[in-house]
Amino acid sequence: MRSSCRRFVRGLDLPRVAGVRELFPVVEARSGYPIRILPISEDIAQGVCGLWIRSTSTDYVFVHPDTSRAHQDHIIAHELGHILREHQGLPILPAAPPVADRLVPDLDPRVVKMMLGRTSYEHDDEEEAELIGTYLQRHAHRPGLRPRGDDPVAETLLRDWR
Repeated sequence: MRSSCRRFVRGLDLPRVAGVRELFPVVEARSGYPIRILPISEDIAQGVCGLWIRSTSTDYVFVHPDTSRAHQDHIIAHELGHILREHQGLPILPAAPPVADRLVPDLDPRVVKMMLGRTSYEHDDEEEAELIGTYLQRHAHRPGLRPRGDDPVAETLLRDWR
């Protein structure tokens, strides 16, 4: 599976980026859905690290706001792996489960196509998304690329390399 995921990510012909979030336009073009990153709270998620909900018009990726930027990016990369591989989660039309109502209260439950959280899919999809997310992160953090200045910790760590 590792070599298959590595080949898959290499085959995406990704542009040079300084962070996984800069890959959104490529993923959006491939999937046909814009991506929105939203916070998730522990009381709603109940142990879920990341969550992807696809509506009829948007991919929503939920991450914990109280974790580090690096951990959030790891969660996002993992969810991008699911999006890129078109993993099928829990189909939830015509009515969304209560957690979707609580996460995105203004989203009509009838437009939610499916929901995928780290507790609602098969092991192979989990492993594949994790590997693809790892390779997306490696791509984004290749040597020679520098952060844009919006990450003070990375700026501090890399200041001697400039």
